Amino acid sequence: MADGVWSSEARAGSYGGHDGIVYESGPSTFDGLLAGTEVWTDRTFLVHGERRVSFAEFRDAVRACRSILTSRGVGVGDRVMVFGYNSPEWVVALWATWLAGAVPVLANRWWSPAEIEHAVTLLAPAHVLTDTSLDVAVPTSPLSDLTAAFDEPAIDAASVPHTDPDATALVLFTSGSSGMPKAVELSRRAVIANQHNILARNRRFPHLLDGDSPQAVSLATTPMFHVGGLSSLLTHTLTGGRIVMMQGRFDAGQILGLIERERIQIWGAVPTMAVRLLAHPDFDSFDLSSLKSWPLGGAPVSTDLLDRIRERLPNLRSRGLSNTWGMTEAGGFLTAADARDLAAHPGTVGRPYGVVELRIADPDAKGVGEVLARSPTVMNGYAGLPDDDTVDAEGWLRTGDLGHLTEDGYLFIDGRAKDVVIRGGENIACPHVEAAIATHPAVVEVAALGVPHPDLGEELVAVVVHRPDTGAPTPDALAAHVTGTLSYFAIPTRWEIRSEPLPTLAGEKVDKKRLVREFGM
Repeated sequence: MADGVWSSEARAGSYGGHDGIVYESGPSTFDGLLAGTEVWTDRTFLVHGERRVSFAEFRDAVRACRSILTSRGVGVGDRVMVFGYNSPEWVVALWATWLAGAVPVLANRWWSPAEIEHAVTLLAPAHVLTDTSLDVAVPTSPLSDLTAAFDEPAIDAASVPHTDPDATALVLFTSGSSGMPKAVELSRRAVIANQHNILARNRRFPHLLDGDSPQAVSLATTPMFHVGGLSSLLTHTLTGGRIVMMQGRFDAGQILGLIERERIQIWGAVPTMAVRLLAHPDFDSFDLSSLKSWPLGGAPVSTDLLDRIRERLPNLRSRGLSNTWGMTEAGGFLTAADARDLAAHPGTVGRPYGVVELRIADPDAKGVGEVLARSPTVMNGYAGLPDDDTVDAEGWLRTGDLGHLTEDGYLFIDGRAKDVVIRGGENIACPHVEAAIATHPAVVEVAALGVPHPDLGEELVAVVVHRPDTGAPTPDALAAHVTGTLSYFAIPTRWEIRSEPLPTLAGEKVDKKRLVREFGM
């Protein structure tokens, strides 16, 4: 992809050593992307509590932070881990790392100490920027140190040499089908191509905007260390939007107040957030008329939830609702469905973005099989797992989701092939949970599984078989045992403790489908 004007035209091409679909032209460097924001100066970019940061202040802070990183020995190709909640300093750290030619490693702020240690050992970052004290064997410094960068004068520095566009330029994490969180390596091409897809679909290319263009105001409630939150951040950066960040944990009352006060137009959220907002007792007392777009993703979106949103927010009925489907390994979004798609094809996750190819592997009689995807956005692979076959030599990603395609290209997701539970938008690897619980001295065997939940999408259940000579451990004792090993969201919320063995299939594989049926699902 050559530097230049964003193009909406896609054509057959190649990338990463295999065939695919690419856009005709577009920018190819992070400093080129940031330079495109210079059309906006005094326009507010970031809002966090009482803080309001303009685009000009943000760009100056990025350059100052870049100097801070280089003074601490961070060089081209080094990895810099960012461990923190959403904040202006977090956003500055991301961009400053890119401009220094280094690779941001976006750690999950909800990790347990064991998961932090695993990530640091796996990736060996040159430096860690954190908003809390960490006991790790690499240099660390507080994210709050970067607050001073907002008061520093602009610092000009030569651009770093441009590396191979397919070399790793970003590391995100996801829970795979087993073990500790997996480190997903994304190239610079992948990060920019995901943005290109979104901008092309929305017809909001930066070169078509100027300082007088209307400003979109977006509410950021999903963590920016997740691919969806990061994608939204970059889109609004490139298009001159305003990003309002909540403070602390998700609170429906705070969100309602922010939508009213800041006149929020766009709120990308996981379904769980939507459920909790609609259920808030003071929902009807807030003015939410500014909300024009409410894209949902990160977990399946039921038609019942969409109907409830349309009923409670008439301003979204005609065009404001949308659904997306993607994953960290895909570098962002693969499909999108707008309001018309959802009305005409209830339950669909939409059609593929401009340079995304989809196919169904080994479909059954109903056309259902594992969804495979190929796109310039797809990951290079998992760090430390060179023999992993999630992406094949031709660039096809095994998504682990089961689905089918209609003749006119609409995708429907019918289930998951991977042993992963999605609870409130967070992926939980069941084998990782099982391994942690199994270390309790009273546990013989354990199965972790997901069952439907009206609020969270799925609830994590643990079926535990205890040793007959120890007595049954309590749910509180088991939860306490895995605290510190598992993230809080990966600790089961429902427990069944029994003495009889778990049901198995031929080959002694646990029959999880039968267990799910035992829970009445």
